Amino acid sequence: MTRLSPAVTRLSSAVETPARPLASWENRDAREWARRLGAETAEFHERITSTSDRARELVRAGRPLPALVVADRQTAGRGRRGRRWESDAPLGLWLTVAVAAAPSTPASVLPLRIGLAVARVLELLVPGFRALVKWPNDLTAAGGKLGGVLCERVGDAVLAGIGLNLNHSRSDLPSGLEAPATSLLLETGRTVPRGEALPAVWTAATAVCARPGDAVPPGELAALDRRSPLLGRPVVVDGVVLDPQGGARAVRSLHAVAGGVAADGSLLLRDEHGAGVHLVAGSVASWR
Repeated sequence: MTRLSPAVTRLSSAVETPARPLASWENRDAREWARRLGAETAEFHERITSTSDRARELVRAGRPLPALVVADRQTAGRGRRGRRWESDAPLGLWLTVAVAAAPSTPASVLPLRIGLAVARVLELLVPGFRALVKWPNDLTAAGGKLGGVLCERVGDAVLAGIGLNLNHSRSDLPSGLEAPATSLLLETGRTVPRGEALPAVWTAATAVCARPGDAVPPGELAALDRRSPLLGRPVVVDGVVLDPQGGARAVRSLHAVAGGVAADGSLLLRDEHGAGVHLVAGSVASWR
């Protein structure tokens, strides 16, 4: 069992906190959560702008790792490219994990790898459920967005922000999105306690973040292809692609057919002229 640093529940004066962390979360003392998870630093907040913003502050202040920040509500949760992630309700699991990582562990391949690990966790929590992993960082089910993973490097640490819609009813979710939102409750009829989901998600995410390597392992590539909602489908993409000769170009509304995921985390595409390219950054604008 990991011995706790006093930093687990007492804030350093060097870190600005929007509100005092909760002393307990989901009927368990914050210190006990830290012991159970093996987190050197753990904070639980009732309301915070973003768990990733707070985790970044903790890392820059030199707080012990691995670190965990959980919030009941995020008022400024973010997805990719600055998009808003609706998480201002205690119905989902909103957290950021910060782990010391080798320089050979780029943040670029982690969203897919963590997404795969979390998909497997959800299936253990609700047997019979099937979660898909959509490039580059989404968890989906039945065509709806269930969750997302956003990663970044901060010094010698990797931060993985994870958002999961667990117990939302239809009226709790935003409408008018290109890809509709869904929740585990809507897909399975089962309520999953956040206190049950957290240990499994923490274990899966920290294991991936701490594993060195600059590529997605072959076994995970095959699993990602089996779980891809894009594989073999016509798509329209915006972003940056690389051609086989290594030349990069920006594309907008590129019509293509999606292939599998490459070891570097890019998405393989065959464009409308039959040429193979790698989508290295951007988004799939139309995928259903």
